[in-house]
Amino acid sequence: MMILCCQCGVAIKSNPINTCVDCLQNRYDIGAGVAKQVQQHTCRGCNRFERRDGGWTAVEMESKELLALLLKKPRGLGAVRLVDASFVWTEPHSKRIKLRVTIQKEIITNAVLQQSFVIEYVIGNKQCPHCQRREAKDTWVAMLQVRQKVPHKRTFLWMEQLILRHAAHVDATNILEVKDGLDFFFDQRSHAEKLMSFLQGVAPTRYKTSKSDLSIDTQTGKCKTKFTYALEILPICKDDVVWLPRPTAHHLGQFAQLAICSKVSNVVHLLDHTTITNVEMQPHTFWKDPFKASLSKSDLIEFVVLDVEMRDPEWATRGRRRGARSGREARALADVTVARRSDFGINDHRYTCVTHLGNLLKSGDYVWGYAVAASPLATDLEEHEARQLPEVLLIKKSYSDRRHRERKKKRVWKLQTLDKEKDPGVQRGRHMDLSQQEADYEDFLQELEEDPEMRKQINLYKDHEALEEMEMERAARQKEVAAARAGRAIGTVSASSVFAAPSQAAAAAAGSSSQQQRWDVGLEELLDELTLGAGEPDGQGGEDEDEDGEGGAARSRTREIGPVMLAAPQPAIELGGPTVEQFQLPEGSEVKFCF
Repeated sequence: MMILCCQCGVAIKSNPINTCVDCLQNRYDIGAGVAKQVQQHTCRGCNRFERRDGGWTAVEMESKELLALLLKKPRGLGAVRLVDASFVWTEPHSKRIKLRVTIQKEIITNAVLQQSFVIEYVIGNKQCPHCQRREAKDTWVAMLQVRQKVPHKRTFLWMEQLILRHAAHVDATNILEVKDGLDFFFDQRSHAEKLMSFLQGVAPTRYKTSKSDLSIDTQTGKCKTKFTYALEILPICKDDVVWLPRPTAHHLGQFAQLAICSKVSNVVHLLDHTTITNVEMQPHTFWKDPFKASLSKSDLIEFVVLDVEMRDPEWATRGRRRGARSGREARALADVTVARRSDFGINDHRYTCVTHLGNLLKSGDYVWGYAVAASPLATDLEEHEARQLPEVLLIKKSYSDRRHRERKKKRVWKLQTLDKEKDPGVQRGRHMDLSQQEADYEDFLQELEEDPEMRKQINLYKDHEALEEMEMERAARQKEVAAARAGRAIGTVSASSVFAAPSQAAAAAAGSSSQQQRWDVGLEELLDELTLGAGEPDGQGGEDEDEDGEGGAARSRTREIGPVMLAAPQPAIELGGPTVEQFQLPEGSEVKFCF
């Protein structure tokens, strides 16, 4: 049934108020009470958005979580019914976020009016409380002090890579490097306990806790407390030689008192070089009767192998005993005759010893070891115990001859480091030996090159500068070879220079092939980027995130939350392609271009 509108007289279908839609929109504005422009604060330090209740949340751009956060901001939106909401595209650098919302409201009984409009959010910068405490660097709630009483930093270099691999440091507000370890500062006690639990799983440790009350509110009884956790790492490292106390050796199953530390994890792995027997010493066993390393890496001496005689006949005939594990974990007993490399060719001093490295050594190799009989350990023991000490104790094979030949080659990989500060006590006279730190870091890199099992547990990254330099050197060598061949063809260069360039190129090619065949790190083990990216929580990935990354993926699909639908924008039409199809529009068709 058609009637006339009571306002303008236009013929319309019958409705409860007898008014057309245009007159209703002119008479009633249901969106008048909704704010069309809203201020939205974000933190540039962590890229988090401020909520209406004052909290901060890490959300992705154009995600359903961000949509839910923004819809709680406008004033008056709760008085109407929200039907639909979607993002409107804006320039990434415009500091604007626009939402197209559709609302409904009952204006008269049984008469519901629907209206759509755009709400603009102006992005403003504001520092969140977490970043404020991070910048202040002195307002901390919990501190974790990690210490190891050894004269080197190799343990902390390894632990630093494990922390970076598992992103265990992301909750720390500040990291301070001191002489004997690291200090981690946190704004929550649980974050310090979380990192301490992680370190207890990768190193043999013990810890002590303490707390101090800074202030107490007498009205409520609440107090402001700071917690300190002191974590001490067991002072025994890989390749150290220890003399176990008799009770400790008895507790380990009548194990030999002279032992080699073959590996350190959350327990200490000890090796008897005369029987190839391994035991695991728990941290609490060590702390019951503590002892120090009798010989450490600074006491290592390089020997040259003169003769190797295998004790197991199957090793001598087959090259490996039946049932033994292959690779670096396979060990074989052998009687080895060695001489100091520094004395080789000067005197005729030789040493014969039993070693567990029989499967790795051959005549002419170099090996690292300790002169146990001439060390301070022999003078500290009783006479009958000192007579049982071997003259030489071999620890591991040496690759110094290869390093001497290839010392000019640059590493094509690098490591990530923690963002830490130096100890302010240096200004008060406590100086750290930087040369010793550089030497420890170089030893750590060499150990990574020699041990593929260690490389599997950490992240190595490509050094693009070194790779580009290698490519430039390779291109220069190819140009020299091409120029030499061209000169030989036209006879403008001497015969010596003609044959010199190809020989140099062949030597370089042989060197590159040996580089791949030796124990060096392969390119397949390296990662491209030096950032953790999506692995960092709470939007810690930085401000320069690529727009085609996670945010772009969120724009390319439609998400739905309750009554709200996020419509993905239509892709742009690319003109000027190889083929362009032409369409004929019918007469009277209306074409609208939206920008």
